[in-house]
Amino acid sequence: MTKSQQKSFRSIQTILSNNPKSHQAYLLTQNQSHSSLLATIQELLPDSSQAHCLSAQLKYDDLIVHTDSSAWAAKLRFQLATLLPTLRRQAGYHAATKVTIRIQPPQASGTKKHTVKNMDQQTAQQIRELAVAIRDETLRQTWLKLANNAEADPELNNPDN
Repeated sequence: MTKSQQKSFRSIQTILSNNPKSHQAYLLTQNQSHSSLLATIQELLPDSSQAHCLSAQLKYDDLIVHTDSSAWAAKLRFQLATLLPTLRRQAGYHAATKVTIRIQPPQASGTKKHTVKNMDQQTAQQIRELAVAIRDETLRQTWLKLANNAEADPELNNPDN
């Protein structure tokens, strides 16, 4: 393409705003609404609690907030109950009458490989030898997998230590 034929890049938001009735445009609007609510809630919370408030949405009259642990769920439940009147005075959030706290489990990464960090090669070999004597195929494969995932650590295998 010559310089005069090159097209300028457009943002996804610009593309979707050209078709406001599309499902993707609706999702983008919802995402922006949830992000705005989350930012508003985080501003009202003490600094120590802000990072543990992961997402927020207003569903009918229920303010739903996700946190990262049960300990923070208890703290946020009390903090948000006291902040609810302040939030209701802000534009767009007057319908909120109750707070629901949910725990959002950490995102599992399918590419992360678990390794045993404190196992030397001699121990891994012993586990392989023991696995041969196990009759249950599932259990045997589990033991073999454990032994094969042992990380080769030079410090553990060095006889001079």
